[in-house]
Amino acid sequence: MVAEPVNKKFFVSDDPADQADITYHNMAARGLSSGPQNGGMSHVQRIHLNVGQHYFRFCDSQRFAKGWKDAAAGCWWADYEVFVKVKQAAQRHGTIQRYAKSIRSSRLAYAAKLYFAIPYEWGDCGSLVIARLNVRLDAYKGRGLPAYYNRDPHKADKRDRKTDYVPIQDPTISQLYIPGLRGRLKTVFTVIQKGDTASFA
Repeated sequence: MVAEPVNKKFFVSDDPADQADITYHNMAARGLSSGPQNGGMSHVQRIHLNVGQHYFRFCDSQRFAKGWKDAAAGCWWADYEVFVKVKQAAQRHGTIQRYAKSIRSSRLAYAAKLYFAIPYEWGDCGSLVIARLNVRLDAYKGRGLPAYYNRDPHKADKRDRKTDYVPIQDPTISQLYIPGLRGRLKTVFTVIQKGDTASFA
């Protein structure tokens, strides 16, 4: 008998107490949890992740420094094939390398921001966690949608330079939204490697 995914209740549940979480994460995966669409994914589908496979999470470097486990327990991840494509783009494209250098970012962090459409307000992608999945887990998978810098000048990150983010249009690039990791990261994953993205490029 196949075990149920450990985060099943974030997708479907007969318990009325779980319904708010199900709705929230379904909307968050589509970029709709805070009102008008901002970020998130299109072509969203629920998938089963593969036990034993490696998954990748880009984290904000400041949050990572304060507590890497909390930073790594966020919902947004990438699978191996997507990570390799982002890494190859960082290694091969001179435009990415030059601009990353001009803003004092690692080329891998900047490539991730381009491919996944991540404003600085959400994170600088300066840290990376590579983890092997230990148990059955489900996720939402889809193609990235545009993300918009915060129009409130008191909340906007100046590094975004009032620029919106449109993910690079590559139909083979997908994102993963994995709800339910908070407080159970070490039981769900074995962390293989973590640190500054510059050390992975």
